[in-house]
Parts: sequence; structure tokens; C-alpha cells
Amino acid sequence: VTIITYTYTPSLADRPELTINWGDGISDVVPRTAKESLANNITKNTYTWDPSQAPGGRHTYAGPGKYKLWLEDPNRNAGIINIPNSVNVPFYLETELYIIPWLGDNNSPILLNPPIDNACVNEIFIHNPWAYDIDGDSLSYRLDTCMGAGGFNIPGFFQPPASNYLSVDPVTGDFTWDSPMMNGEYNVAILIEEWRHGYKIGSVLRDLQITVVACTNQPPVIANILDTCVLAGTL
Repeated sequence: VTIITYTYTPSLADRPELTINWGDGISDVVPRTAKESLANNITKNTYTWDPSQAPGGRHTYAGPGKYKLWLEDPNRNAGIINIPNSVNVPFYLETELYIIPWLGDNNSPILLNPPIDNACVNEIFIHNPWAYDIDGDSLSYRLDTCMGAGGFNIPGFFQPPASNYLSVDPVTGDFTWDSPMMNGEYNVAILIEEWRHGYKIGSVLRDLQITVVACTNQPPVIANILDTCVLAGTL
């Protein structure tokens, strides 16, 4: 199991370890194995459960079934617009694991795009998790609700207001906010579900932080489109 979180660097709430709940009544402490400082006072934290080094060794489930792996960590940033009293609301993530022997082994999808992004007031905003599945399973996407203590919906949570619409493309995973109306920090959740031969075999919940600011930059307008090939790594 690998857990990746992004935290505010100056905060005193620095976590050298997190607790993973396996979904069967058992939990274990997962140590931080990497800490990377990013721009804008953001730290990327990676926690890895290595069965060969963990005190309890490999975690074994009793049998086939559906299990919810989850973690909870206090607290979220202060002043999140769409989460009332956010500084007192725990941060929560979960992954669903379906053990279905006849469908074979399974790996959860990997999300390549960090869940930290910036948007402009009155400008369309698009974020894609850049999810891929090493097993070649199908992925679908839908807008979900940010969760807090105990994995329950956060009281008073609301989707960020938009001048036009807010949606997630179920096939491409594009989260589109058209358009932010007010400065501030917002949280949204995207549920990424995994499918094989028509059966749901798992899911990953992404909790995305978006900071909206006033911008003077205008997106480029492409005219006279030509069929052009640009090689990766070139301008």
C-alpha cells in the first residue's frame, strides 16, 4: 500500500507516519518513506507499507469480499469556502478493494497529476487526475462528496458554485468548473471506479484542493489550425 498526501509546509502538523485501516477491523501504522518540498509551501509525503519490513508482515484477508481501506487525519486547512469550519474537519481518504478470485490479481489505478491546482475567477478551469491502470482495466469517473470524521459526509459541505456548470466527464476524467465566481480555497472529491469484464473491482477517492485567485492572464486562442506533429520533449 502506498499513501500520498500533500500538506502545507509551514504547518506544525507534520506526520512521520499514518494509520491505515484495512477494512476488516485491523489497522497498521505506515511510515513515511519520502518527503519532497514543492513550490508554494507544499510538501509531498509518501507513506509505504512494505510487508517485508512491517512489524506485522503481510496483511491477509479472511476471504473474498469487498473491503474499504481508509485513513483519517486531522485536520483540513482553515478557511475552505465550501467546508464550514474546515480547520476542525478531518481529512479522509478511502480505497475500495474487491477480492474476486476468478477475476485474477488487481492493482489500483495510479493518479499522476497532483491533487493541488489553481484556478482563475471567471475563467474556465479543467483538472484531470491523469489516472492509468497497470492491468488495463476500464476506469470511470464521477463527482463525489468530500468526507470527514468516520468517513461520513461533511455537514454543510457544498459543491463549489459556478457561473455555468461543474461536472466530471465519466470517460476522460476531466473535472470542469465553468467558472469560479469567488476567490478562495475549495475542496472537491472525484471517485475513480475500476471495471473488468463489466464487474466493478475497486475504486479510489481523490480529494482535490483548488485555489481560486484573480488573474490577468488570458488563455491562448488558436487560429488557422494545422495538422502538426510535435515530438515529446521538443518545443
